[in-house]
Amino acid sequence: WVPYGAQGKRRTIVQRAAAAAQYAQPRNVIIQYEPVQVRVVRQFQRLGVVQANPQAYLQQYGVQLLDASTLVQQARSAGV
Repeated sequence: WVPYGAQGKRRTIVQRAAAAAQYAQPRNVIIQYEPVQVRVVRQFQRLGVVQANPQAYLQQYGVQLLDASTLVQQARSAGV
């Protein structure tokens, strides 16, 4: 009941495919590492506590010293 007529002969083009690409045989290489030779040296130095005059300390480092609130603010901005 579908009104299709006879199909005409179609032109056929035959073209061979290119030869398959030859890949290099994979190398299965196993790498074994030797354990690292480690020598741990623990050395502690007790430098002690040095007494300092607060006024002399203030004179020497006064420009670099921060008040408590500024110090906390900078520490928080640094992520501490």
